[in-house]
Amino acid sequence: MSGEDAELLRRCREGDERAYRKLVERYQRQVYSIAMRMVRRAEDAEDLTQESFVRVFRALDRYDPARPFAAWLYTIVTRLCIDHIRRRRVRPISLSQREAGSTEEYTIEIEDPALGPDVQFSHREEERRAQELIDSLPPHYRIVVMLRHQQDLSYEEIASALDLPLGTVKARIHRARALLMRRIEGDAS
Repeated sequence: MSGEDAELLRRCREGDERAYRKLVERYQRQVYSIAMRMVRRAEDAEDLTQESFVRVFRALDRYDPARPFAAWLYTIVTRLCIDHIRRRRVRPISLSQREAGSTEEYTIEIEDPALGPDVQFSHREEERRAQELIDSLPPHYRIVVMLRHQQDLSYEEIASALDLPLGTVKARIHRARALLMRRIEGDAS
């Protein structure tokens, strides 16, 4: 854990609201990103982000400083998201939508002014397809792939965050990659 995180956590335990706000500001984006990728709805991701920080605040006295704070926080948000998915049976939605009564699809476009339209289209299609493939994974595979490849956590950090044995994390990542490869190869044929 960084020295600054340790100091902020110490001050939070002493009731310093500014330290807590700074901690939230530091990790809010990452927590929201995990939640959004898990539940695929902005409103739900915002609620889960807020609930994650409420739980952190309530559990500060039980936090083990020997464990990385980010891993502990990611554990909280991940478990909240999995519980949310189980309760609501939320299904990921595609960025391609159809208007009621129409057969035409439209895609929400995010422009990058540094790239030409043809490159943008190609990148969007690749990203959309990659996200669809990741979204199609079962939640226990999806979360390890997200934490490894989108949050750049090590296997050990993922194991700690999800409270899983290291071998289980490695196996899930391996199986998820194999499943993704089979699906990619199936699309190519």
